[in-house]
Amino acid sequence: MKYLEDKYPKGTFPYQKTAGKYVNSELYANFEIMAKNISRDMTFLIFIYSSTLEVGTGKSVFASQLGELWTHLVNNIHGLHVPFDVKNCVFKPEDLIKRSFEVPRYSYVWLDEWEETHYWSKLGMTLRTFFRKCRQLNLMIVCIIPNFFQLPISYAVSRSVAAIDVRFENEFERGFFYFYNFAKKKELYIKGKKTQNYFASQPNFQGRFTDGYAVNEKEYRALKHKDMIENEGSMNSRDRRKDYILRTHKKFPEIKVKDLAELSDVSEQSIYNWINGVEKEGVSA
Repeated sequence: MKYLEDKYPKGTFPYQKTAGKYVNSELYANFEIMAKNISRDMTFLIFIYSSTLEVGTGKSVFASQLGELWTHLVNNIHGLHVPFDVKNCVFKPEDLIKRSFEVPRYSYVWLDEWEETHYWSKLGMTLRTFFRKCRQLNLMIVCIIPNFFQLPISYAVSRSVAAIDVRFENEFERGFFYFYNFAKKKELYIKGKKTQNYFASQPNFQGRFTDGYAVNEKEYRALKHKDMIENEGSMNSRDRRKDYILRTHKKFPEIKVKDLAELSDVSEQSIYNWINGVEKEGVSA
């Protein structure tokens, strides 16, 4: 089905034949039910993961599109003007609570993927604090996680309303999701956790989503890159700086070597050598 016809007139997207943006009709219906009931002192939590445990499946793109869908629904149903942009995205668990108090009631906040040694302990601590302090804020919270079965049972089963598997199909083709409601995700977790079997329960429905972020992509990538730099903290050893730069270059190849050099205090020549696998390195900046 199509929605947001005024926002996306014909010609907005390549090969677009009619006005509006595509959304799976069953997904729309489920989010519409939650949007109608958010005013009944509800806060919803959804987890997005990839059952194949792969990166790059489109989880962040899909999470941004869910935010656009959610905001459209709550605004129309409740006559509101709740905004949605990159400010609704956070990259650290501890920022989830802070942002939840900054956005208007009924907003959508999504916790993107992040790399952290103490990933699960920080997420668990954040979720406990969130439900203790923020439940009354009436928000839709979406967390992107690497493995659904590593969640504590209280959040995988009791606290969350749904789980969504976003994964590749065919030859690394993006745009596929599988939706598990409360009962189905409970069955999946209880039956599948021991053997990490993501086929222990069948989804309620499956569908497609289109490519493209529903927020400003340049702003999103800039914020994500800034978070990566801050997360590194002080990089004392050359090996650590090398590892950081190579990971950053792999994830964000559009970032210029000159900018990487300025951000990491390493010479451009060294970075070129690391990227190209040359052992001889330049002099640090």
